[in-house]
This record gives sequence, C-alpha cells and structure tokens, in this order.
Amino acid sequence: MKRRLFFFVPVLLLTASISTGCWDRKEIVDIAIVMLTALDEGQKPGTFRAHILVANPIQIGGPGQSSSGSSQKEPIAHIVTEGRNIDEIRFKAERSLPRDMETSHRRVFIIGESLARRGIKEILDQISRNPMNRINTLLAVAEGMEAAKLVNRQVTLETFAMEQFRELAERKAHVPSSLKDYFIASTSPGQQPIAVSYNEIGNKVGVTGIAIFRDNKLKGFVKGMEAVALTALLGGKVSDSITIPAPNKEGGLSLHLEHIKVRSKVAFSKGEPIISFDVKASGLIMDNRAQLDLSDPSMIQKLDKVFAKEIEDTYRSLFERLQKDLRADSAGLGAMIYRKNPKYWKRIEKDWMELYPEQTINWKVSAQITGVGSFGAPIFIREDKVKK
Repeated sequence: MKRRLFFFVPVLLLTASISTGCWDRKEIVDIAIVMLTALDEGQKPGTFRAHILVANPIQIGGPGQSSSGSSQKEPIAHIVTEGRNIDEIRFKAERSLPRDMETSHRRVFIIGESLARRGIKEILDQISRNPMNRINTLLAVAEGMEAAKLVNRQVTLETFAMEQFRELAERKAHVPSSLKDYFIASTSPGQQPIAVSYNEIGNKVGVTGIAIFRDNKLKGFVKGMEAVALTALLGGKVSDSITIPAPNKEGGLSLHLEHIKVRSKVAFSKGEPIISFDVKASGLIMDNRAQLDLSDPSMIQKLDKVFAKEIEDTYRSLFERLQKDLRADSAGLGAMIYRKNPKYWKRIEKDWMELYPEQTINWKVSAQITGVGSFGAPIFIREDKVKK
C-alpha cells in the first residue's frame, strides 16, 4: 500500500502543477461583443464605412431600471468608423472602446447596395480568414440605400435590431442567407449565391426580396412571388399570399400558400442536357371575391388548374429574369448538370454563362386547394346571386 501511495503522490502533484485553468481566459468586463455590422463605401475611394453595434455583456439582458430607480445605460453601443479593410476598421473601433471586441457572436452583416454592386469579394476574403468570425452570421443587402440607414430604423417588438433582421429572414422570408450559405453556393460548380434584401417600410425595416449575385457582385433583385418561388426551389419553406383569377368569371380569390415542393431532373438527349422541374403546390382559400360556390367539387377542380397556372407563370417569369436580365444561375442549373454528368460539365464549364441563358426548362406543375373555409358561397350573398 505504501508503495502505491509513493507512486501516485508525485503523479497528482505533477497534474496539479500543469492544470492551471484557461490560459486565454478573458473576464466578461473586458470584452465588447459585436452583434451587427453595417458596411458601406467610405468617403475616400477604396475605403469602407462601418456602423458597428456592440453589446455590453453585463447588460445584455436588456435595458431597465436600477434598484435606486435611475435609468441604466443602453446595452448597445453604436460605433462608426472608416478603414481600408475589415481588420483596420476593427482596430480603429477598438481605440474608442475600453474593451476588446469579440466578433464570434456577430449575428448580422449588412452591406449597402452601392458597395454590393461594386463587389464584395475582398470583404468575404477578410471575413473568412479570421477564425473568430462565425459563418452562420446572416448576410443581407440594403436595397436602394446605404446599410447604415437600416441600423437606425425603428425596431418592432424585438429588443435589439440584430434580432429583428434575423427573425425577419428566418421566420418570414425563409431565405438561405447566412455567410455559410453564400460560401457554399459561390464555391459550388454551376451555382451563384444569393442573400436576403431589406428596405424601409414606413419608418421600420422589412424584407423586400432576394439579392442576386454573380461573380461576387450584386446584379439585381427578385421580389414578390418570384422570390417565394426561388426560395422554394432552393429548399426553403414558403408561406405567402397569392391571388388567382376566377375561371371565366370576374373577380378573384386569395390563397394562403402552404407549400411548394420542387423536384428537379436532368436528362441528356443527343448529347445536350434537358432540365425538368416537377412542382407541387398547395394552399387555402382565404377570400372569395368572385362569389363562387366552393361547395361544388367541379369548381374546386377548375380552381386547382388556375392555381397551377399561376405558379407555372411565376416560375417562367422568374427564370426569364434570371437567365435573360440578370444572367445569374441562382437556381443552380449548372450544379444540377454537374451532379448528373461531371465529365460533360467539365467540357462546358468555361462556357456555361454563355450557354445558360439559352437553356430550355420543362415544367410540370400541379396545385391543390386544401381548404376553403366555410363551405359554399359567402353567407351574406343571396342564393340567386351565387355564380355556379
């Protein structure tokens, strides 16, 4: 027993001597957590102007009243600085702070439209080289304005501005718009990246659509139902309203769009790719302005066909814009060809952006109305006025 103790005591002493805790620990009162960065072109050519929202970790629970009744300081500091690159901006910002800036918790990165059109390759390179930058940060574009203007807009319901941006993108637009999504798309053969776009709605912030990039430069935006259709094609959730005309009648009907599921297929004929999409949509009727008798099964069948035509027209319009106007393969047609036939893709890859606008797409679209609310015509319409 004594021999065993003689052996273990030195081992325990050695373990205690080398276990000295976290060598790089920082006290919470010594750090300033970057939550949002808004980046625009600087006043001098080749420079950037950044608006940075920094959180005080001690007060991150939100503003309130102290026990003495006096108001506490706001938990967010707003810092404005300019520099030639992201790193220089960070060091300049830190000179105005008594703490060390931490970017590992940044939630949102917004880029102004003018800067996005100039190109963001340099910005993305600087972000990706710093391991402290989290790649699940939301990447967004300020449509038609500087990113700085969005930072100062009124926040609805959320305590912090950065949470409003994330919630709008994830819960409302459902656009795959993180830095990670951008990096994956930009490095995938035959795919161009996208990002969510914001603008002012009154004095508040709202999602306006999807920013389309090509070669890391903003080329334009898709909006409305086209943005919803592109989101569904990329695998995102959809939830929106769509209006369809009544078959051979005046007026229309509003539908709550529940689902759009898209399946793609690539086949080859005579050495050329044939791209097909199978789209299935479903929705609920939310109003009946055409005063139709929705208890009639034949009427629902007619409306299903009208519904399907609206979805197909939306997709055709979307690809007309992507292929002809923006010339950006945001839907990843090239990626589909690459996965189906890598050898063929290798032969055409250099010429893809010339071939892409001429690609023909076959559509098979079906749609189903899954609910009509109360059966029958509107209850305030006389029976003899109901359109059969």
